[in-house]
Amino acid sequence: MHFIKTNLFLVITLSNLILLFTPVYGQNFEPLELAQKIFAKDTFPNIENYIAGEYEGRPNGQDLEINSITKFSLLGNTDKKAVVNMTIWDSLGKGLDTYLHFEKDTTWKMVAFRALAMTGIIEHLKNELENLSPQQVEEMIKLSKENKDSENILFSTRDEYNFMLGNFKLTLDFDDNILNHFLTNQTEFERLKNLALDELQTKKVDKERSMELIENYKADYNNIYISKIMTGGYELGNCINFLIGGMIDNSVGYFYINYKKEIPQMNPQRIIMIREIGNGWYIYKTT
Repeated sequence: MHFIKTNLFLVITLSNLILLFTPVYGQNFEPLELAQKIFAKDTFPNIENYIAGEYEGRPNGQDLEINSITKFSLLGNTDKKAVVNMTIWDSLGKGLDTYLHFEKDTTWKMVAFRALAMTGIIEHLKNELENLSPQQVEEMIKLSKENKDSENILFSTRDEYNFMLGNFKLTLDFDDNILNHFLTNQTEFERLKNLALDELQTKKVDKERSMELIENYKADYNNIYISKIMTGGYELGNCINFLIGGMIDNSVGYFYINYKKEIPQMNPQRIIMIREIGNGWYIYKTT
């Protein structure tokens, strides 16, 4: 009995010593908590133990402006992969949404930092359009009619001007505002989605190539700042894609899909974010 007590004491003591000397970097953080630690205002000790792949520890919380505000939300996760949305605001309320990609081997590690890319041209054009007075808009419309073949014409009607400005704003907006835009116009989105589904009954879809839908309703979907409605292609597959805009492969939009099992997977190389809205609707961004 004395032998058993002695050994039990040694086991307990050894366990306490292991816990005492286990370094902080041995902790296992879930993706959301890990994102908050990496982008906290205080330095995250031993960050090198929580990163892998292309992400080498920058940017992190030390790169954010002093008065910036961050908000984190988990967009999705499996046993091995996860994506966290980090929204950043500066002191003036400006900012952007970013997407932190994580992978798990034995512990979760951040492997990529993403945001909608190539937005500089869109921002410039948005500012140019915003700064036009009503009179200048009318003058440009008049000039467009006199110079129909000019490559420098941005718009030729008031409707085109309103679409371009609204589309650029929505493309660059915070994800929460993109969500709210959908909810405000949900009845119209549903109507257009049903028209697209009806058209699909009469067409054969090539999953490898995108195909535009309900082109006769372009004026209708332009009114809610959607530039194209399509399906197919290697990115979103069988989804009904309501493209807002972007540059080249860097795009943002909504998609509708009947079955959750067919939702494409997020990854740093292509679809950098998917955010569920509900009833088969999602927001997406690609790079």
